[in-house]
Amino acid sequence: MKKATSQDVAELAGVSQATVSLILNNSDKITFSNETKERVLAAAQKLNYRLPQRKKQREKKASNMLLVLTPTLTNQYYAELIQAIEDYADTLDYRVIVCNTFRKPDLEKFYLDTFVGAHVDGIIYTFLPSFPRLVEQISSSTPTVIIGEKLDDLSICSIELSNVNAGAMLAEHLYQLGHRKLVFISTPFNQLTLAREQRLEGIRKQLELHGVTDGLEVLVADRQAEADSQDDGLPYEYSVGRQLTAELIRRESMATALIGVNDMTALGILSELAAQGLRVPRDFSVCGFDNIFSSSITTPGLNTVHPPSPRLSSPPLTIIFAPAARRRWIWSSHRARLRASPLPS
Repeated sequence: MKKATSQDVAELAGVSQATVSLILNNSDKITFSNETKERVLAAAQKLNYRLPQRKKQREKKASNMLLVLTPTLTNQYYAELIQAIEDYADTLDYRVIVCNTFRKPDLEKFYLDTFVGAHVDGIIYTFLPSFPRLVEQISSSTPTVIIGEKLDDLSICSIELSNVNAGAMLAEHLYQLGHRKLVFISTPFNQLTLAREQRLEGIRKQLELHGVTDGLEVLVADRQAEADSQDDGLPYEYSVGRQLTAELIRRESMATALIGVNDMTALGILSELAAQGLRVPRDFSVCGFDNIFSSSITTPGLNTVHPPSPRLSSPPLTIIFAPAARRRWIWSSHRARLRASPLPS
């Protein structure tokens, strides 16, 4: 009979592998409910699982390794952010393990089970965790920080970008240029990507301040179709921009400004307009968010809102290395790089 493993125990008990290890090793770093402990112990007993014999251990030393989890690498925002983290970590003699989850919760959980414990000294999430309560437990023993978004009831250190303010800034700019019919084009809304809805909220509220209550149309991709890449090899967010723009053109929309939920989606909008013989800014103004590198080299250049990004500074690692700094950071001052045209003639 195959010898049981800690993964077998975790599956039978319905918990993570990290939880099994902590409970069976009688760790006092995290407090588990009696019910969870009993499930793990019962599963271990049923499978006749025994902790592996360990050699005499030396005093644990820091691994000088950080785990960075990202949902994708096809969006340049994440690539640029990760490189900045690595650059700053290097100045502190730390190395970075980058794990791309491809937006798959099971892969995210595998990385946590694999690296949490003796392998890494800190965790940086560049998106909201799929398992917030598990990560909350892990954060009590392994310093953890979330960049970009935060659930209000989650007690994990975070660096939040004010996406509502970013949306409001973009809407105000377009309004001042004379635009009254706008379309917001987005990848699916869900509880793990709050920025999408927050940017839309900022746009809508700013337009309402000017009495524009029926000038905003929202096109959102099918939630079931979300994936890191497409069969044609194109980035998912870029493909969404193209597909929804094609749909908009078929309906002969009266909009004058098209807003991508991020720059990757906005680049898809630009490509589809060009493919259909439409010109920017003559026929439409196109805007996005994040100010990725590609937004500056397109023709015409993409209008974008530059976030007060942590990729340009050290707060994520400050939180990891300095317990006194572990708190909630909110970045609210965005910087615009906008060249949107006045109302197309």
